[in-house]
Amino acid sequence: MITLECVVEQVKTSFVGRDVYFSPNELPVNVIIPAEWKEFGAVFSEKPKFPTAWNSFAGKMPWVLSLLDTCLVGTFVLGGEKVELLYVFHDASGLYYYVGGLPLSSCPLKSDKINLIAGRLSDFYLHVHNGFTFFPAQSMGPQKIEDFSCVADLIDEEETSFAANWVTIFSNGGGDYLAVDINNHADDKGVIWWHEQPMEPELGIDVFEVMDTWISIFLEDTQSRSDVLIKESKFKA
Repeated sequence: MITLECVVEQVKTSFVGRDVYFSPNELPVNVIIPAEWKEFGAVFSEKPKFPTAWNSFAGKMPWVLSLLDTCLVGTFVLGGEKVELLYVFHDASGLYYYVGGLPLSSCPLKSDKINLIAGRLSDFYLHVHNGFTFFPAQSMGPQKIEDFSCVADLIDEEETSFAANWVTIFSNGGGDYLAVDINNHADDKGVIWWHEQPMEPELGIDVFEVMDTWISIFLEDTQSRSDVLIKESKFKA
């Protein structure tokens, strides 16, 4: 188990070189965050706040929403060159982190890559986060749009035209990718590309179902907040 004081100290150690803000009253005036982030922090007696835009994906990513509801230790703001929202969890090995980028609706991206996705996937990037990935690997979650790549560029075979329109949106950290066909956005369908079977992709899969499943497998040992935190009156959110 762990106190919130220890959480703060470990986060500071893990993010040396970044400005970390643990409560809204610590934010300097020049650090602008979306309105939905303004109640970030960690309070022992209350559930941590996370962007309400997540709730519209409860039917698409039920396991992830359950994780946020029951296991999230706290949310803190990372400053510096980029402003990001840090999500803190705890498993048998200790604290671990996910980092969410600014939603594109609050920080328009100077890129046409947003046009590569559509439907509910586009809604996620516009209203929840531009990227929500495990730190520091930047995997096991929706990639930042800036990190999208073409699957054809990952294939060593001579014939790659079949993958020319497939764009990665999620890396499992082991060389495999969830991708979407930029010419076919119907019903948030996508492709799983396996690096060990590059010519045998799985087609027509539900991108949200796969994301939810992969994240659930990766984070299955996450402990509930109530089982992890020790009450400590000295901490001030």
